[in-house]
Amino acid sequence: MYNPRVYYPYTGSRDWSDRSETALLRDVAFNRHSMNDGHHVSPADNDTLQIGDDGITVRIVQGLNPEFEKVLSKATRATIGINLIGPDDDARDWEEMLRGGLQTALESQVVVFEVSGVSRACTHQIVRTRKAAFHQQSMRASFYGNGPELRMPESVWRMPDEVRSLWVHAMEACRKAYVAACEADVSYQDARYILPEGTTNYIMMEYPLREFINVYAYRGCSMFQWEIVTVMRMARELLVHKYEFLEPYIKISCEKTPANETYEHTCTFQGWESVEGQCPFSWAKEDNRAFRSDHHRIERK
Repeated sequence: MYNPRVYYPYTGSRDWSDRSETALLRDVAFNRHSMNDGHHVSPADNDTLQIGDDGITVRIVQGLNPEFEKVLSKATRATIGINLIGPDDDARDWEEMLRGGLQTALESQVVVFEVSGVSRACTHQIVRTRKAAFHQQSMRASFYGNGPELRMPESVWRMPDEVRSLWVHAMEACRKAYVAACEADVSYQDARYILPEGTTNYIMMEYPLREFINVYAYRGCSMFQWEIVTVMRMARELLVHKYEFLEPYIKISCEKTPANETYEHTCTFQGWESVEGQCPFSWAKEDNRAFRSDHHRIERK
């Protein structure tokens, strides 16, 4: 006799025996095994479990225009006008715009990075930047494979075997359920619901230079989620290695603060968490923060 409680530990919003179809939710037109031409398959079908930040790769796809300095210089002096007939000495004061003032011309320069091996949990954070564009591997259009690459936080990896084993078994159960759904010709867009947030993927990040400077000042901070911090720091390292003159300007917000009587800088983190023991900077002290919430705090007991 059919007994849903034997098989289903959850209380369903419908009776488990109800197989009726909702017109809007019909799963007919979307990519699936029977429609896949072989070009919509993830390259990360490798049965690999990446630990912590292992295996994350960041590359520059598009750098600065060679005329970058001239554009900034002209924009700096546009308010007084420029003699187009005179000598072309427009590179004389381009650093002025990088140092401060009206920085709109920094938006004329777009840098593009490609990132591979980051989790969906990380990319969900990356795409929250408003003034940037992103091109991401699709779980809807592509088959993620029989053994999609997954990422496990280092904190879980360091746990006793019973905790770590539960994670691995849960990931394996998700993988089996995903593959079973795809083999039953459920569309990829519906089958993807079972894949973990730790499933890795590829994303292109397209930032106006001004926006990358702003994003790094925020997301380069150790107090944010370790995976996005890793990506941002790797992107910065690539950028300043290629364009050394940018090094003084792409900093975490706290590194831009002046020294005070006690510390080299002021901690600018605005979250609820305690910075001590988490951030390695010497000035990351609770008595040296520019902001602390009066109502919400997350601290060790």
